[in-house]
Amino acid sequence: MTEAERQLVEDRAVRDGAREVLEARLARVRGALAEKPVGQRISDEALGRARIAGSKALEIARDSRWIAAGTGLAVAAWMLRGPLTKGAMRAADRFGKGEPSALWQRLREWMPGKVKP
Repeated sequence: MTEAERQLVEDRAVRDGAREVLEARLARVRGALAEKPVGQRISDEALGRARIAGSKALEIARDSRWIAAGTGLAVAAWMLRGPLTKGAMRAADRFGKGEPSALWQRLREWMPGKVKP
């Protein structure tokens, strides 16, 4: 057998080995897809990861309640920034007109003798 023939035999053996590996992998993939479709696998994986993330978030929230409460308060303030700003502007207008002093004066009149001027 010449060198070229020997190389050809070796190359065919390598090719056949690679083909067997490929066919085995392909058979495993086909078997797995027959068990569960791709869409189902993706949704299961996403749901599993979401559950893990949720449980970790709950664990962190339990460990640092005040940080979670502060974050929630900051988010609520951000979402309600329009009404809060309008209320602050109305209060500033009242302060400019002297209304709080009139309210304080009414409180003094309502509690005679209790609040000293």
